[in-house]
Amino acid sequence: MVPAEVLIVVDRWHAAGSPVQAGIAWPRHRWTEAFPNFRHLFDGLPDWLDRDFVRQQCLSAAESAVDAERAFLVVMTWGYGDVGYGPFRVARILADTPNAAGRLQEAAAAVADGGALAGYAALADRHRSRLKWLGPAFGTKFLHFCTPAGRPPTLILDRLVADWLQANVGASFKPVPWDTEAYRRYVNLMTGWSVELGIEPDQLEACLFTEEATRTGSQWG
Repeated sequence: MVPAEVLIVVDRWHAAGSPVQAGIAWPRHRWTEAFPNFRHLFDGLPDWLDRDFVRQQCLSAAESAVDAERAFLVVMTWGYGDVGYGPFRVARILADTPNAAGRLQEAAAAVADGGALAGYAALADRHRSRLKWLGPAFGTKFLHFCTPAGRPPTLILDRLVADWLQANVGASFKPVPWDTEAYRRYVNLMTGWSVELGIEPDQLEACLFTEEATRTGSQWG
């Protein structure tokens, strides 16, 4: 049964016209300075990034390491938004992990071929696709956008969603550390609720994310 607290959030979303998550502004100059070899990529991005645009940039992430790295950079640009230290953290991930692009491609291929849990397991495995400094909050963002259309969505699990679930319904899904079984429980819970609610699981995730972002005064609110 869907908790009343979740029903309230979803009803409020429906009453507002079921809007998609708004786009986010990002500091173009910081990213081009941190990644001069990808200046053409960043020059081609709009000033505001939304989920639909980012998803289009990830369509070929599983096809090559180059495509996977480019997709990862776009997802991270969206994920950090106007946070100034985003480029530094992403540069550290790519620099400190041998064959980082190849690992990203393998994770993208895992989620494309096997779905959310397969992709999560790949990124969680140090011997497969794990990247140093990349946690589940941003790792699931990458997997989310690399999931092919027509497949069950790979749900993002970050601090905002985890905090809302803990505070409002007592469900504990810590976004760190990597925990495949905890992520499985999260996906199953959100999928079950979404079926009862008649919406997509990623729509429910976005609703809870936006609710907590608004409450905390985040840029995503």
